[in-house]
Amino acid sequence: MTKLVDLSGRWTGVYFYPFDPIENPFDDLPPVPFTAELSDVAGAVSGTAAEPDLLYDAAAVIPSIIDGWHDGRTLRFVKFSEAAEGFEHPIHYDGAISSDGLSVDGHWSIPSAWSGTFQMQRRAAPAAASIKQSAIADGRP
Repeated sequence: MTKLVDLSGRWTGVYFYPFDPIENPFDDLPPVPFTAELSDVAGAVSGTAAEPDLLYDAAAVIPSIIDGWHDGRTLRFVKFSEAAEGFEHPIHYDGAISSDGLSVDGHWSIPSAWSGTFQMQRRAAPAAASIKQSAIADGRP
């Protein structure tokens, strides 16, 4: 049986648009970076995400809500955009969690529309913060 990893924390990632004869006929849509803050309670994953609006206004940030689950080495979640308009469709993510729990690779899809790939990595805590947390856990200030 595979041990359940805790996916809580800060993540960075990127998703890629596929070639599509209507939506992306020149295969020139840029990769989109994103950040996510996840909370994992016994495999129930929730959180928030943010990404730049590279299609319409790169200075704008698109906030989203994440709701999903994981078991073993599979992560599945749906991202619901909180943008004012233009991003109404929920986006489904299905990824494989690395054995060390530090990265996820997979596919995203807007059902009956199109899909692409994504990658995300856990953001490492700064060394000073990790040392301080260890000291506090050991009862040192």
